[in-house]
Amino acid sequence: MRLDDIRRSSNIEDRRGGGGGGGFGGGGGPRLPLRGRGGLAMIVIVLLLVFFGGGDTLGTLMSILGASSGSVSQSGGFQADTGQPNGLDQKANSSRSEAETADRVAAVLGSTEDFWTSYFAKNGATYTPATLVLFNGQTSSPCGAASASTGPFYCPGDKKIYLDMSFFEEMDRGLGAQGDFAQAYVIAHEVAHHVQYVTGILPQANRAMRQQGQSKGADSLAVRTELQADCYAGLWAGQSNITQALEPGDLEEALGAASAVGDDRLQKRAQGFAVPDSFTHGTSAQRMAWFKKGLESRDTRACDTFSARDL
Repeated sequence: MRLDDIRRSSNIEDRRGGGGGGGFGGGGGPRLPLRGRGGLAMIVIVLLLVFFGGGDTLGTLMSILGASSGSVSQSGGFQADTGQPNGLDQKANSSRSEAETADRVAAVLGSTEDFWTSYFAKNGATYTPATLVLFNGQTSSPCGAASASTGPFYCPGDKKIYLDMSFFEEMDRGLGAQGDFAQAYVIAHEVAHHVQYVTGILPQANRAMRQQGQSKGADSLAVRTELQADCYAGLWAGQSNITQALEPGDLEEALGAASAVGDDRLQKRAQGFAVPDSFTHGTSAQRMAWFKKGLESRDTRACDTFSARDL
């Protein structure tokens, strides 16, 4: 990606080198290793968890916007802050590579903010962006401990995305999900969970999953939730200002990442076979298909996984 002209987000809370965040419940134990004895199994566990935590509703974003923009709007809104320094702590970078990755994260986050702010505004609503927490080792959140072993996740308790950038290294080495746009896909997917939250989709889906016990399974609400987030990520990739930054092969990197974290592929790597009844995110083919559907679409109605007969 060529990111020179992409605005960097300032909605970053940089906890790298800070010993982890305090004040929340669920502080974790020691960081779990991803390499060495049992490393492959741990990588698989990580990537089964990496995109779980969002939510969806039994309707589309557009139907929610049309029914009640008040249920979507958040006070304050997003104000572009071009020219202001972003939230990155440059002293926290241990290498040039880490500094480049952190800058890329800020650029991708900024692009998602610009896209969703514009999209909401066109539909009479206000988008308030999530904050992205960068950390190394471990930190705490209202959703529990965060570490590289838990993978990136969105926490509705504080409306923040948690990311240990060393996860990108594990994603590259462990599963072959390589490239800077593979990393962008991860961020866009987590931002999509925030979009699901501010539209009321996430709370409704989580309640339904608790009541109906559909937190796993090939046709579960959990899988439909995750596939919609993949579709939203595709919508951003195809319609936002990130398109001007794409280079040959970038979209293939995102599709490769979507394929790499399919439930069937992860389970086969771990145990030699897949168990559809335990799926939480969808197969590799499904994740790629819904990302492509968003990529080729113009609005969120194409991402209604909950009405889809076939995923």
